[in-house]
Amino acid sequence: MKRLFLDFVNQTDGKRRRITVPNPKLDLTSEQVSQAMDMLISLGAIPSGYVKDRAAIVETTTNEFFNLL
Repeated sequence: MKRLFLDFVNQTDGKRRRITVPNPKLDLTSEQVSQAMDMLISLGAIPSGYVKDRAAIVETTTNEFFNLL
């Protein structure tokens, strides 16, 4: 499963916030992601005082041995 992590940090106290987007588009550019993060900040979806910190697409693989329920 691929997920896009959008990380923000508070400049005052160092606290962090993360928005996780499941199954991001495969052809995303760093510019598109940066603009989206700027938009989230400008729309107030991210609390004031927070700035962009990091964005990354993370892919995880699960090897399940068993599932009892």
